[in-house]
Amino acid sequence: MLDDNIFINSWNEEINGQTVKIKAKGTMFYPLGVAFEMIEGPIAGSTYFIYYIPREYNKTNVVLTGEFNSLSIDPTVGDDERLRSMVLSTFEKVFDEDCAYLKNIQ
Repeated sequence: MLDDNIFINSWNEEINGQTVKIKAKGTMFYPLGVAFEMIEGPIAGSTYFIYYIPREYNKTNVVLTGEFNSLSIDPTVGDDERLRSMVLSTFEKVFDEDCAYLKNIQ
């Protein structure tokens, strides 16, 4: 933690058979959500905000909005669908990991 609301996480992740270092800076806006800035990795330079909306029956909607970039995707060729697919697959993996973790702590 850099202070009470700001933290930096870094980790290694295997992507397409290669180990890639990923680093993110997060700023907590309790209880609304968390803002992230990707510092290293395939979407370095991207910024996004995740916020939470309470639902009935002890459920929560998770909403993500942001601007995503990738050094491996050339923005001049209009390859938005490839970037979209990469971002969605990343957050689908995070969602699945979170669900597995939450099942184990219940």
